[in-house]
Amino acid sequence: MIEMLGIRRREFLRIGGLSLLAPAIAPADDSKSPERRCIFILLQGGASHIDLLDPKPFAVSEIRGPFPSIATTIPGIDLGQLMAQSAQVAEHLCVIRSMTHKFTNHIAGTYITLTGSTNQQDRDREAHGDDFPGPGAVLNHLRPGRGSVPGSVSLPNWLSIPGPSNRMPGQYGGFLGSVYDPFLIEGNPADAGYRPLSLSIPDGLNTDRLDERLKLNRQLDGAARLLEDDLRRHFDHLKASAYELVAAGTVRQALDLSQESDATRDRYGRNRFGQSLLLARRLVEAGVQFVAFNEFNQTWDTHGGLEGRYRDIVPPMDQAFAALVGDLADRGMLSDTLVVNTGEFGRTPQINGNAGRDHWPNVYSTILAGGGIQGGQVYGASDSKGAEVRDNPVSPADLLATLWRQMGINPKTELRDRLNRPMLLSQGRVLSELLG
Repeated sequence: MIEMLGIRRREFLRIGGLSLLAPAIAPADDSKSPERRCIFILLQGGASHIDLLDPKPFAVSEIRGPFPSIATTIPGIDLGQLMAQSAQVAEHLCVIRSMTHKFTNHIAGTYITLTGSTNQQDRDREAHGDDFPGPGAVLNHLRPGRGSVPGSVSLPNWLSIPGPSNRMPGQYGGFLGSVYDPFLIEGNPADAGYRPLSLSIPDGLNTDRLDERLKLNRQLDGAARLLEDDLRRHFDHLKASAYELVAAGTVRQALDLSQESDATRDRYGRNRFGQSLLLARRLVEAGVQFVAFNEFNQTWDTHGGLEGRYRDIVPPMDQAFAALVGDLADRGMLSDTLVVNTGEFGRTPQINGNAGRDHWPNVYSTILAGGGIQGGQVYGASDSKGAEVRDNPVSPADLLATLWRQMGINPKTELRDRLNRPMLLSQGRVLSELLG
């Protein structure tokens, strides 16, 4: 059974052993916040705040860019022309226009976006075991034992970088251990033959045979009694989780998009972005607490030809995001589901000589919806050129602190690294001004 999932028994033991190096956390005590779910959309590569969420209609053309601003359903809140469908659900949206940090590198920007950690250099690097854990891994650590449904899922791919491991930091368990990595559901759900292999039961292997394999594994685990109790507990939990994901029908049914009407699938868009967000909605509906949508690597990195590139990539994102927000609202799920849509930084206010924009972390924008966040508002502001924060700066750590609070987890929860050093879950402040 374990081999069927592509993880050998020896690897299970190795992964389980890492959990010994991650001692228990201090209990979260923010009892005022209910447990909510989160869909975290990462537009990796850095989307342009000026062209999408923070238009500057009165600036010179080199700053204003090729796309005029459009009105939304909320008077006084405008978006970029290509965000036309999001403009129609503006009553549910909170646009933060004062995000800021200091990292200009894609990988460093992605790492701070996912972890809030500034303990890094502004350069390319691969993930390693001392990284701060990503939000999906933190949830797996804080809230284990969710039965046949994984606590966190990443789709439709890992973010990767050139190098021996191709592992971009910020997504994995880091110092908590890889046993807490999110579950990857890989592949393009818009493909006609979409059937994630990691959750498929091979022909001729029914649930009865899986039961027999699980019993056999338990009989062969006599040597595990020699391991420490903590290792055995995590090892058994990991085996059981792998078994349940295959044998139980909850996740497999959630992955079956044929159960959705043609109208719903069309509403999201019959493309990788749209069907992935529809899948994300189905997964949180099935009980997954955190779903990360990872845009293909640096899709939004537009150093040249921004206008043509954005006419291709923005409409599918805008359609899918607006459909997700509207669908969650229609189903009565939006108040319990926080949707985050962000890049790792913005783009330069000045359009460059290649008709593009370069990396710009000084100020950029993020959209939030649902999860107890008050919709129909803009928070913070950039200056007239979209170059610097004018009002209410927000760091990635602040955004993550707010995310944790809204998910019912105390942002000041204490984690322990491999050397048993205490680490706060978030160094940021909760943006109480955004809460409904």
